[in-house]
Amino acid sequence: MIATTDSAFLSALENWLRSRPEILVMIRYSGAAGRKEFEFFSSYESLARRLNQLPPSTSIIAFREPQLPLRGLADADFTSTCLSSLSDNSEFLVVETRGRDSCWAAGETHSELRNELQDLTGRPVAVGPYPPWLIDSDEVISAVVPDEDGVVKRGLY
Repeated sequence: MIATTDSAFLSALENWLRSRPEILVMIRYSGAAGRKEFEFFSSYESLARRLNQLPPSTSIIAFREPQLPLRGLADADFTSTCLSSLSDNSEFLVVETRGRDSCWAAGETHSELRNELQDLTGRPVAVGPYPPWLIDSDEVISAVVPDEDGVVKRGLY
C-alpha cells in the first residue's frame, strides 16, 4: 500500500497525463458506507490539487487507458447507441461528466442501463464497461491518502 504522496505514484500519473488527453480516477472514501466518486482529469496539476483535498485513508485508483468511451447527452439516441455497444449482462458504468460531485451509476443489464440513462436525461455522460480495478498493473495504479504525519492507513471501504 503506497501513499498518494509517493513519488513513483505521482510520476506515473504525470506521465500518463502527458501521453493521454484524460485519465479516469476512482475515489473511495473510508468509513463512508461505500461512497465513491469517479472523476476525469486532463491535467496533472488539477489531479494533484484534488489529491491534496482528500481526507486521510481515501483510496485512489487511476486508470491509464481510456475508459468509458461512449460520450454524449443522455437521450433516446444515445441510449440506443449504448445498448448496441455494450453486452447485456456485463457490468457497466455511467458517469455524469459535468464536473466534480457528479453522479454515477453501475449495473449489469440493458434494462438497468436504460433506466440509469433515463434518470440522467439531458445531462452529459460517459458510459462503458466497468473498469477492472481490483489489482494494480501497468494500466491501473492505486494509493491511499496518508494522514498528517505521512502514515498510510488502509480505510474501510
